[in-house]
Amino acid sequence: MKEEAVKINQQVYFSQSDIDYDDLAKICSQKTLQEDYPFADSVSNNVVIYDANYLESFIGDSENELRLKTELHQVLEGGPGVFVIRNLYRHDAIDQSNNIFEKIVESEGNTSNDHFASGTNTRIWNAFQKVALEDPNAFISYYSNNLLKLVAESWCGPNSQMTAQVNIVRPGGEMQKPHRDYHLGFQENQIVELFPISAHRLSNYLTLQGGVAHTDMPLASGPTMVLPYSQQYELGYLAWRDNACTDFFNDNAVQNQMNKGDGIFFNPALLHGAGSNTTKDFHRIGNLLQISSPFGKTMERIDYLKIINRIYPLLLEHSINKTLSEKLIENVLVCATDGYAFPTNLDNDKNSNSKLQGMTMFELTKQSLLDLVNLENFSLKLLEHQKIRFTN
Repeated sequence: MKEEAVKINQQVYFSQSDIDYDDLAKICSQKTLQEDYPFADSVSNNVVIYDANYLESFIGDSENELRLKTELHQVLEGGPGVFVIRNLYRHDAIDQSNNIFEKIVESEGNTSNDHFASGTNTRIWNAFQKVALEDPNAFISYYSNNLLKLVAESWCGPNSQMTAQVNIVRPGGEMQKPHRDYHLGFQENQIVELFPISAHRLSNYLTLQGGVAHTDMPLASGPTMVLPYSQQYELGYLAWRDNACTDFFNDNAVQNQMNKGDGIFFNPALLHGAGSNTTKDFHRIGNLLQISSPFGKTMERIDYLKIINRIYPLLLEHSINKTLSEKLIENVLVCATDGYAFPTNLDNDKNSNSKLQGMTMFELTKQSLLDLVNLENFSLKLLEHQKIRFTN
């Protein structure tokens, strides 16, 4: 009974004050041994390196595929958290995609909107869909890759959801702030603190981050910098915005040169950031892959627009007459609106300087009630909000 009481009283919620950089330093002092990863070609700067030509021999043999997926999962979970696959793509597939990227950039103009950096870079949001619409053959050629599917399954299981965003970092492009990624990595710290530590752990397993080099990436061009083993530090979603975390990352992160066609994959909780392009004339092109678990969906499809338009007049009346407290109204809104900023159209729904995400339906509705906006104007605001987020 006493042991149960101790277990119940274990800390579940954490804040920035709980961050311990000695713990992070101890975790990141681990060394990667090639003997622990028998299918690897080598280890470089604590990062496990594989050769696609060898891994292709596993495809079609279910037992060997399972062994390989097991090893890749172990790298991402309890190992350094990152691996590189050399020669993941042939150059003809890369060149075909690059030609399409160029067309898309020309049609959209040079847009720069990086969640974690400023500078002279160009993003193609939702390149996954745009390439499919522009050239179905190129899309099929690219995403039929056997190893890409196997890598996705190693972390997310079957039927994962693929998204892709192209990042073109031009000479002078600045280094990204080291960070963790989607989901909790996109939340402000005051929100992250509201999630129990179990959700911090779970966030790691919902996404796999990846990137394919669409040009050679010499070190001077700024290939991805990573901090091996940092995904094992449980408070990293609270730590990454801290200047002390940035300093620790800058002192200890590693960087490996990438060649055209190479792929890098890492746990989204791994502290990482694209490097600075210090060259004078080299444009670094990467196709950033974000692979999501298929489980992030509700059982039923809810039409929040119908619900909130129906109940808004009554909520507004309660707000005006103060017959329901702001807290009780918020309780209703949590249920009756979409409170998450994603998925969205990142071409239109730009992140602000202070947030990594656009306004949610919940935030828009709550603010409208605080401002006592009438139903007609609220409905117009809501339609514009939906148009920004979901019009392609």
